[in-house]
Amino acid sequence: MSKLKKKIFQIIKKIPSGQFLTYKQVAILAHNEKAFRAVGNILKYKAKLGKQFINIPCHRVIKGDYTVGGYLGRKDLNWLKAALLLREGAIGVIPTDTIYGICTSAFNKKSVEKIYKLRKRNPKKPCIILISNLNDLKLFKVQLENWQKYILKKIWPSRISVILSCKSKKFSYLHRGTETLALRLPKDKFILKILKISGPLIAPSANWEGHESAKTINKAKKIF
Repeated sequence: MSKLKKKIFQIIKKIPSGQFLTYKQVAILAHNEKAFRAVGNILKYKAKLGKQFINIPCHRVIKGDYTVGGYLGRKDLNWLKAALLLREGAIGVIPTDTIYGICTSAFNKKSVEKIYKLRKRNPKKPCIILISNLNDLKLFKVQLENWQKYILKKIWPSRISVILSCKSKKFSYLHRGTETLALRLPKDKFILKILKISGPLIAPSANWEGHESAKTINKAKKIF
């Protein structure tokens, strides 16, 4: 293996969970700024290099325009790369079942608070939380009566958000003192694929509070 490949893998292995670098940033750290394309090619064929490289977190390297790019040599796995980053607490703008949302793991308090600052959101207002199935409610210690289960099974998956009781102090950073959570189990297949890997995501609309929601990814990029 070349010295460049070894250096690149060493750099990527040290990227903390929930953070990322661009291909160019990796190349610069490897003291070869012009090698950013080589970084992509090296990661593309990582799977062929042996078991000792399986744990290299190559999903933490993204494109220079801050879109995630392909994963494992496949452009159609960009959703999986995004899901892995979101699960670790990275913050990203993704299309939800309704509008573009600025999302992160609902279980990463630090990232949740960062979204409140980015959106200039009223700190007393809870954010919508997207889940992938009814069992996810147990993760928030939400206990359902039989009649509630019956209704939710009738209306979900859909674009309907439901407010449920959550008295756990552990999730006060989510319910913001209201002791309730607004949850939705979307029907959209794309966002469901992400949620099954990422776990529940907070997903307020991708805009500053009180402003029009971003209807395109370019608009969201301008805002944030």
